[in-house]
Amino acid sequence: MRKSVLAALAALVIAVAAGVTGYYVTHTGSPGSDQYSCSDRDSISSHVYNSYRLYVIKSCITASGVVENVFQQFDGDYHLRLYLDSQYSSLTNSANDQYQYGDLVVEIICALPITQSDAVSACQNYNNTITIPSVNDHITVTGPYVLDTDHSNWAEIHPAYTLAVS
Repeated sequence: MRKSVLAALAALVIAVAAGVTGYYVTHTGSPGSDQYSCSDRDSISSHVYNSYRLYVIKSCITASGVVENVFQQFDGDYHLRLYLDSQYSSLTNSANDQYQYGDLVVEIICALPITQSDAVSACQNYNNTITIPSVNDHITVTGPYVLDTDHSNWAEIHPAYTLAVS
């Protein structure tokens, strides 16, 4: 019983810390966090495949870091592993540590041919215009800060609304 209470308390602390961090990042004038860049002007979120799996911590944040890996996904998305700049390091959690080498996941949706048949409809009527970075690029990315409940609740920016290589 004691272990389950401690586990629940630890999960609550992580969730609260993620929410506070997301709020702080979006309300302290971080790069690219002006009102215009932190909005879904192109309705990108409406094209997320199985969006029910994403638990939204903050509707829009901006973060920066160095791209450590770029993966092509069967659902048409690029999956980036982003080593965050120090001021954003608290955006990751223990699942990112365990499954993503401590990196934040960034999803650029509907950017590839879709080979996963049940994901095709999500990308209909959407033309991706987000820049696809390369490994070792320093980027600034804006989008919803979420936990992916299908993947151990690791933290992500999903989908990327804007991405700039610097």
